[in-house]
Amino acid sequence: MQTIPNEQLLLQKIQSEDDDSSFKVLFDSYWEMLFLHALKKTKSQDLAQDLAQETFINFWKYRRSIGEVQNIQSYLITMMKYQFFKWIDQEKIVFDELDSAIPTSDGIDSMDGFKIMEFNELYTFLMDKIDELPVRSKQIFLQNRFENKTVKELAETYSIAESTVRNHLSQANSKLQTQLENNLMTVALLASFIS
Repeated sequence: MQTIPNEQLLLQKIQSEDDDSSFKVLFDSYWEMLFLHALKKTKSQDLAQDLAQETFINFWKYRRSIGEVQNIQSYLITMMKYQFFKWIDQEKIVFDELDSAIPTSDGIDSMDGFKIMEFNELYTFLMDKIDELPVRSKQIFLQNRFENKTVKELAETYSIAESTVRNHLSQANSKLQTQLENNLMTVALLASFIS
């Protein structure tokens, strides 16, 4: 993953100027990370590629309605997980042979537009709850869930025992689950972080 010197400026150019060269920098910087993250979760190269690609397509398509993003990497990973839930839902429809329940192409854009607004609210809500965690627990949780750092790597990074890292993760998971129990979609999203 290449480093982006000023993500906020890059995001601003993508959103307000439709700057496709800035989008290419974003794509080149995060494509491999998203693909590997999806591959780790799905164990399918084809599905991982589709999810990563769909994430970038939707990021570009809805760039103007995304709003302010503090951490683009976290946002893209969360967006990709949301895409995975959509994929599961669509596959369920296919498996149940409910062809009549599949929306027509006329309804897809308005439905997706609503979904991206729903996703933005969900992302903001989730990140606000993560921000409420104690500083060390938050750092460990984010690095474990968004950067795929192992318990061993985190123990070495912070010079603490692996059991202490597991304790931080367990406490963070417990606090987040308690705070989010009324929002089923958020709990499903959180469950994908925990697994």
